[in-house]
Amino acid sequence: MRDQRTAEIVQTRRENETSHNEEAPSTFLSIVIPTYNESENIIRLISEITNWVPQDIRTEILIVDDNSPDGTGSLASEYALENDFDIALNNSGALTIRVIHRSIRDGLMCAVLDGIKASMGKNILVMDADFSHPPQLIPRIISELKNESNCVVIGSRYAKGGTTVGVPLKRLLISFGATEIARYGLKVKEVRDPMSGFFALPRHILKDIEFSTQGFKILLEILVKKQSYVTVKEIPYTFTDRKYGNSKLDLKVSIDFMKAVWSLYKYGRRSLRRPENEENRKSVLFLSKAARFFTVGASGLIVNFLVSYLLSNGTLGSLWYIQATAIGIAISITTNFVLNKIWTFEDKDFSAVHSLKQYGLFLLFSSLGITIQLTLVYVLVESGLSYNLSLISAVAAASISNFMLNKKWTFGEKVWG
Repeated sequence: MRDQRTAEIVQTRRENETSHNEEAPSTFLSIVIPTYNESENIIRLISEITNWVPQDIRTEILIVDDNSPDGTGSLASEYALENDFDIALNNSGALTIRVIHRSIRDGLMCAVLDGIKASMGKNILVMDADFSHPPQLIPRIISELKNESNCVVIGSRYAKGGTTVGVPLKRLLISFGATEIARYGLKVKEVRDPMSGFFALPRHILKDIEFSTQGFKILLEILVKKQSYVTVKEIPYTFTDRKYGNSKLDLKVSIDFMKAVWSLYKYGRRSLRRPENEENRKSVLFLSKAARFFTVGASGLIVNFLVSYLLSNGTLGSLWYIQATAIGIAISITTNFVLNKIWTFEDKDFSAVHSLKQYGLFLLFSSLGITIQLTLVYVLVESGLSYNLSLISAVAAASISNFMLNKKWTFGEKVWG
């Protein structure tokens, strides 16, 4: 019952805000904080923010809650009401708090965008609710926004002076890898931390941006689509891993990130208008072709198994298992060659002499890859490394060398690109 009454009061006050919006003094800063199951952090975070926002700066805090099962949204609403922060914007108060209760959880970017659409500030600041983004940096961010009217201000883990504390090694490596893919693959390498979730910018920079990805970080899309029109200021800070609650980084987030990178890469290619501005984006091209090559390799394993099995079990024949396996290997190498020629490297020259020459080189480098793998396994195991680690290392080395040799010599491409 109390939650229902709280919702009614908040809704009434929002209606009052809307009706008086034309009379309301301009809000300088809107702080958008997406939340999901942050009940252990949200009240303390709001309190910290109110302590660090300068009193002469008109500010609103927007909590965008994705229907948290732990009641994060209700806690924030009650706190705002009890402390008289959820007030109409024509009131004399310098700080307001509003809570947006979303009925479904459809991604961090959507939550941030909903917060931005509902905000009324001249400038937008986006930050996380788990204290990984320090509220004490807000005054400096505000100062930068005042000094530059066309600047994206980024709280940066990787700019000189920035660092991370308490982050597990696995997550740190994933974060760093994603950041480097974004920087070099999407041509934002001048920005040290384009994947930051802690950033601020004037509202007008967002004008005309059509957000098209479901990526984990909205900043990356802003930088790709507006980098020619804005300046970027990175403020180093210490990223501290959360003490309460759980990280939202999971397999879906990783998949969404890779989809976003590919979408933004294609956007960059489409947005080129003049030949002198053309970009090759070699890192993304290299990774894309490597992914296709290894996908084809995985399909070859399936073909090898099925052919060998069907030729030996009586379905297609009753051959000796060695004969069946040899034929399975030959067919899988052939299908790998055809798929790589057509799909991976998009080679349209199917003349007999050219294709046979390529097929011979493909067989040669495949055999060389097998030799490299066997040799490395033997050397690493004999040097004391476990068989599992030796096998993984040998397979990786053989696969990479196989890809690069075929890229360079079989299909006549530059290794990098």
